[in-house]
Amino acid sequence: MRNGSLILAAVVFGSSTLWAQHRVTPPSTIFIPVDQTPTPNYQYHDGTATLIDGTVLQGRFRYNGRNTFVYRTGGQAPSKRIGFSMIRRLAVAGADSTTTTRSDSTIFVRLGRRLYRQLTGGTTMVVDRRFSVDEERGRIGQRLYVLDDNGDFHRFSSLQKLNKWFYAFRERSGKSLPDVFLNENEIVKAVARINGE
Repeated sequence: MRNGSLILAAVVFGSSTLWAQHRVTPPSTIFIPVDQTPTPNYQYHDGTATLIDGTVLQGRFRYNGRNTFVYRTGGQAPSKRIGFSMIRRLAVAGADSTTTTRSDSTIFVRLGRRLYRQLTGGTTMVVDRRFSVDEERGRIGQRLYVLDDNGDFHRFSSLQKLNKWFYAFRERSGKSLPDVFLNENEIVKAVARINGE
């Protein structure tokens, strides 16, 4: 009986060391951000800028992904950085016609102390804080801002509140448009139609 116990103990000990030697460690967890998009490749666009001090710059402009545009008078000319705080108005060639009402150019305007991308013109202006021209097709800023014909400035981060504002705006305009506007792009286009753009 004693030999049987020793054999059983040897088998149990041997199998546990064998298990310890062949135990596979679980793979480490890798987190991949889901909502992170790659940085767009911003391009140079021909354009004209009017600065706060009245200076007019003509040449090529490229957003650098921060609070500045890179400016060149020509293709091989040295570049200069033009900060947002220096710009009163910037109009550049090229547009994302899925987000703006213009198909030939994109306009950035100063309202108060900030620079905005103009999505619609006219008596009621819709703007956002995205500074791409046509590099991020279909993308609108996280917030939309509306400067209405009374000079009131509205900020919308909720699509539901934007729709509520739009239906009241449409009713005041007296223009008949389809009843369903679900996303920001559709509302921007509808505001442009009401403005007569």
